[in-house]
Amino acid sequence: MGKTWIFKRRAFILGALAALAGLVRPASAARCSLTEPNPAGPFYLPGAPLRSRLAPEDFPGERLRISGRVLGADGCTPLAGAMVDVWHASSAGYYYGMEATPPLKPEHYLLRGRIATGADGSYAFDSILPGRYRITETLTRPRHIHYRITHPDHRELITQLYFEGDPHNGSDPLVRSPLIIPLRPRSGGGSEGTFDIVLGPA
Repeated sequence: MGKTWIFKRRAFILGALAALAGLVRPASAARCSLTEPNPAGPFYLPGAPLRSRLAPEDFPGERLRISGRVLGADGCTPLAGAMVDVWHASSAGYYYGMEATPPLKPEHYLLRGRIATGADGSYAFDSILPGRYRITETLTRPRHIHYRITHPDHRELITQLYFEGDPHNGSDPLVRSPLIIPLRPRSGGGSEGTFDIVLGPA
């Protein structure tokens, strides 16, 4: 693990806290409230492949499936053709591809992918449960998945998904309760959860 990667991880929490107040938008008065934003962090890589399986079957870690819908705040309208760009750490807390030299190879995009929503706004992806990692001596980031959602007629949203019951949720200042979901056992092993996303108009 390179020193640059460690520095980025530590610097992220400080910069994110400073920017968080400006990122949070008021909830919509419509029936669907806007999904709260959350900082992107320093580990995003553009150009992730279009795929719904982020980790190979033999990749180490507890299997995880996340599904949901992308909706417009005005009337909870399903948004077809939205792009859901997701990325997360390995079970050991490592982000692949950060120390790679362009052009990136497929293996550099492990645990990363983009999914286009269907006609009903639905999306789903299969991966592993992300690991936790330490930011400082006293702060450990809980398990989380990063999201970047775009749609031609709506505002881009960058946020993070967290998991109910993580012991570090309460000590991480970036965690917001609307972004926490419960997980349930999945038939065949592993866990699954549902995360619906609501975008505001452009």
